[in-house]
Amino acid sequence: MTAHHPLSDDELFRLFESGERSCYDQIFKRFYNSLCYFAQNILGDINKAEDVAQDALIALWHHHQSFKTLQNLRSFLYVCVRNSCFNELEKMKVRTKYQDSLIHGGVQSDATVLESIIQAEVVRKLFFAVDALPEQCRKVISMTFRENKTPKEIAEKLNVSISTVNNQKMRGLLLLRRQLSNEDLNIAILCLGLTLAQF
Repeated sequence: MTAHHPLSDDELFRLFESGERSCYDQIFKRFYNSLCYFAQNILGDINKAEDVAQDALIALWHHHQSFKTLQNLRSFLYVCVRNSCFNELEKMKVRTKYQDSLIHGGVQSDATVLESIIQAEVVRKLFFAVDALPEQCRKVISMTFRENKTPKEIAEKLNVSISTVNNQKMRGLLLLRRQLSNEDLNIAILCLGLTLAQF
């Protein structure tokens, strides 16, 4: 189980289902970013979103034997995050205001939540693809898009030239284009506020 050959979702689920505790870190890495993205869409606060995502992943392990399929596991996480977000909004006394803005047209609330889940899943696929890149590409892409570092900052941290950073970034983006479907790529670009030029 290396960065270059991560387990497929099905392989990871089989380990999780068998009670293999060592796979928990991989489950965490696989879903954490997308759950944060989903929670942030509801809460508008990255720190609270991170707390909610972590709590959902902890709860997942406590319900370890409750899942029959990977889809059950994934659904549990999103429902758990959604419910926690609404509880958090209630604590902040703005749940009604948020729901009013969502429900303005009737059943739009469920559609909006579903749209956020779809976007979060695409972001998860993108991060999973990034984790499968060759080491140097992976570092450069992660530092660029996850940490918002400039080529100069990345070059200093990795002790390489800026041109090496740019070359690795271009190589990584090319590999990502090959791994993601056009639809997933377009959604990821919109979700992460990227531009087509960056890909």
